[in-house]
Amino acid sequence: MRIESGMKTFVKIFPIILGAVFFLTLGFWLGDHVTTAQEETPEAKDTVEQEEQTSGENTEKDTENLENELQQKGDQWAEGAPNSLEFRVYDLDMEQSYTYTNDEEDKKYVTASIAKVAVAMLFLHEKEETQEDLTDEETDLLNRMIVSSDNEAATTLLDSLGGYSSLQELFDQLGMDDTKADEETWGKTSTNTKDQIKLLEELYTSSQYLTEESQEVIIDLMSHIQPDQSWGVYAGSSDVSFKNGWLPNDLTDEWIVNSIGKVSRGDKEYLAVALSDKNLTIEEGSQVIEDLIRISSDYLL
Repeated sequence: MRIESGMKTFVKIFPIILGAVFFLTLGFWLGDHVTTAQEETPEAKDTVEQEEQTSGENTEKDTENLENELQQKGDQWAEGAPNSLEFRVYDLDMEQSYTYTNDEEDKKYVTASIAKVAVAMLFLHEKEETQEDLTDEETDLLNRMIVSSDNEAATTLLDSLGGYSSLQELFDQLGMDDTKADEETWGKTSTNTKDQIKLLEELYTSSQYLTEESQEVIIDLMSHIQPDQSWGVYAGSSDVSFKNGWLPNDLTDEWIVNSIGKVSRGDKEYLAVALSDKNLTIEEGSQVIEDLIRISSDYLL
């Protein structure tokens, strides 16, 4: 009976003993864990600070290297295929520009067909102001003007808006102080890369001039340029929207070769503008632009 009574007592107190052992062990484990975390916190903080500092140094280094590489490649082309070129890219994430020129920094260039982007923006802006939908004919004209670079379509659309004076109003409204519309033809508008970046910002970022719907219409057209016109900024990525311009100088047999647009890869993107003249051929003018674009993509994407 005593043994049986002792067993009953043990059975009753065993869970209590087991619980006490469990909580005692847990207390030791938690104490060690907290101590370890407290000891490692300063080291972890130092590591984060070091990584942030290294990241900042790498950004400055990359910036310097990008500009150096653009300079080297541009000068290399200028020796073998001399032209006049101004090249500018704008990192949308860092809000920073990188430029290269082999001519006077304040030189202005003739737009040729890249002016058609401005014509499209002006036309859709006017549609927004009058709250009118695009007709089938107007949609076709916009498509032909951008996708096929049809000159007659551009002239028709601009004439319906009042001609060169309306185009100048657009440039003035966007603060493009160095851009002047030609009184005779939109293709001889004069500009520089800085002003063209302003135009592209109005197209690709938040705008007070265009609604998102109008932006999307133009960007979609610029994403479906005819294959035979896929050069220049096009070479920067598989995700790009762009517009090229080219125009011969009948007096010198030289070419104006221009390209503008946005280059993207994942969540990284940049705007690009290349303006050039005095090119012996379209091919030479486009190839130097493509080399500079590829260098830019290596650093910015």
